[in-house]
Amino acid sequence: MKYSIHILTTHKHADRHRAILDTWLKGRDNYYFYTDKDTGIGNQAEVDPDDTYNSNGKKNLKELIRIEQEFLTDVYDWFLFCDDDTCPNLPAIEKLLPTLDPDKMYGSLLEGCWPHDRLLKYHSGGAGYLISSKVLKIHKAPSLAYLNMSFYSDVCVGMWAFDKGIQLENLKGFHSQAPEFYKYSDDDCVNKLTFHYIKTYDDMSKLWSLYE
Repeated sequence: MKYSIHILTTHKHADRHRAILDTWLKGRDNYYFYTDKDTGIGNQAEVDPDDTYNSNGKKNLKELIRIEQEFLTDVYDWFLFCDDDTCPNLPAIEKLLPTLDPDKMYGSLLEGCWPHDRLLKYHSGGAGYLISSKVLKIHKAPSLAYLNMSFYSDVCVGMWAFDKGIQLENLKGFHSQAPEFYKYSDDDCVNKLTFHYIKTYDDMSKLWSLYE
């Protein structure tokens, strides 16, 4: 079961690139930092020159389009999307992948959060989400036209999934906040799948040490 990891970032966060490469991506090559400007740190894909926060949705959609255009759907079975302050438990995710349905998407499911449509369901981008090559081959990458309705990456992907009838599944191990938000102990974190808002090198290193 082959997968690749796609990390939303900006050249302004070069310190996070180094922290990630020193921790949960150490020794791996199945990843891309998709970004606005190549910092020369690790595997980087320049998808849009805009380095503002509001460019996140555009970058996410353009990375999905790049995956399709560069035929990465013929190379990998699954794609893990996350932010540069997400810390995923890759060993646990790798064990999980063979059990997942490739016709569905997986992550931390949000509902009732989007003020323009309280019925819209979507996966938290910061918690990360899993999308299969099968879904992308069948439904094709989302159009940039979704940016006319939101600049939030997770909302755009959620609207696309709704329009295509793709079922979104909730994985309880994906977390949109840091461990302390849930009052988790170190032992509680061991078998979780992702945490968000892991911004410092020390926090990233500590969490990764629990996963290993």
